[in-house]
Amino acid sequence: MSLSFRNYRSETRSHSHDDFHQIIVSHHGVLDLDVEGAGGEVRGRQIAFVPAGACHAYRAQGMNRFLVIDLNTNLAAQAGIEQLWHRAGGGAYLSITNDVRFGDLEALFAGDACDVAAPQDVSSVSSSLSSHRAVSLNHRQPNPPVLAFLADLLRHARRGVAGRHDADVGDWGVPPRLRRTMEWAEARLNEPVSVSQMAQIAALSESALFAAFDRHVGCAPMRWLGLMRLDRGRDLLADASRTESVAFIAQQVGFQDQAAFSRAFSRRFAIAPGQFRKQCRQN
Repeated sequence: MSLSFRNYRSETRSHSHDDFHQIIVSHHGVLDLDVEGAGGEVRGRQIAFVPAGACHAYRAQGMNRFLVIDLNTNLAAQAGIEQLWHRAGGGAYLSITNDVRFGDLEALFAGDACDVAAPQDVSSVSSSLSSHRAVSLNHRQPNPPVLAFLADLLRHARRGVAGRHDADVGDWGVPPRLRRTMEWAEARLNEPVSVSQMAQIAALSESALFAAFDRHVGCAPMRWLGLMRLDRGRDLLADASRTESVAFIAQQVGFQDQAAFSRAFSRRFAIAPGQFRKQCRQN
């Protein structure tokens, strides 16, 4: 089993994988997906279950972040995940009943999920899925909390509608004004961003902004922003084409100095930035 949070690009790519199913859940943004000719979207409360062996094409719209779980077919059968999927309708697109709070989810995974950019070319060593697996925690054994999360997700799911949104699931989890604020902040990770600025973009009071983030994201605004800065820093360090110093990358993701970036990075990923970059290059 492999877990990751991924940012997809706008170019259309396609591939298939024979030995594992793939479950895709939106943190924010929209992923256009075509699974064996069935077109649809992953966004808000509509998730995707891509069966092993199914050829699928994908591209993202704008700023985005998705939880991707690669689940071995044998494990999926043994844990009852495949049965729950079939009970929910067995389609590539499933509608879930509740919002997924990603702050809670990251705490549940406790570091098992790593952030990567989705590959432009799955054969590319520097940005491929195989490259991600080489530098991630390589979590291959059954993970009871993750299996429990998947079982609960599918137990309350029903078949979604390919090609359009399922109209009765509300506003797709994250309200437009909150998505707009998150996209605005993610475009300015190298700049100082305050809660008051984010509240102004969202047209909310600061207290209402905190409540909205807690409800839909699962953590406070600045906590979320700090995670995004570290995620972007990790992506830059993992990119073999980037030759800038760690200090420069720290500034590019909004940290005032390398020491603060290194401390925060080590706490989040349990590895120092320089060591992580070296590990990526070796892999």
